[in-house]
Amino acid sequence: MQATLWQQLVHRLAPNCCLWCQMQVQQPQTQLCDFCHAHLPSLDLSWVDQNALLLPQVAQGLKRPKFDRLYSLSWYRQPYRHWISQWKFQQHHAAGELLCQLLYQRAILYQQQGRPLPDCISYTPVSNQRLQERGFNQAKLLAQQLARAWHKPCVSLFQSPDLVPHQIGLKRKERLANLKGKIQLQERPLPAHITLVDDVITTGATLDYLSALLKAKGVQTVSVWTLAITRA
Repeated sequence: MQATLWQQLVHRLAPNCCLWCQMQVQQPQTQLCDFCHAHLPSLDLSWVDQNALLLPQVAQGLKRPKFDRLYSLSWYRQPYRHWISQWKFQQHHAAGELLCQLLYQRAILYQQQGRPLPDCISYTPVSNQRLQERGFNQAKLLAQQLARAWHKPCVSLFQSPDLVPHQIGLKRKERLANLKGKIQLQERPLPAHITLVDDVITTGATLDYLSALLKAKGVQTVSVWTLAITRA
């Protein structure tokens, strides 16, 4: 109770500014004002069994994906585009905290709807060099939110000893060529259903590559969670 009262006092004296409109937020420990939160773009997956792979625009861009299900908060548009870029390339940790909060909230809602949950959660890896440059792996931080919401283990299944070149602007074949031999699956027992997490899905090349590695070792179902999907 004391912590809550202290948070409310701090909020009254120096309230946060909304990360989108820059107006004061109404609630302590939040990154968005009530208006911006209520008007966030959202991807309606209720009519496709919560699987974005069944959306015509997604199916057109992702040809024969190796993973079985895809869930995302939004299309890759503002304000998600801005926050993801700021977090990933400018180390804007407030934006990262907001995105983690939004994914956690959606994961709770997904579970409350009685959707099937995985046995564990994993994430796209980054090389040691990239980790030193950036200071964090955003996919891992997002995966930890799903693990916390669902009370499932978050495990490191992949390693990337070699630096994978930036994939921005590359076509699918070019992305797959960059990945070949750069990411390996660690030797360990694997469960039947695994959820992979990444920040954005564009061509699906990276997640296809990881899914193929998992299924070659007997994993039956691979589901993917992302913050945003680029349109075909």
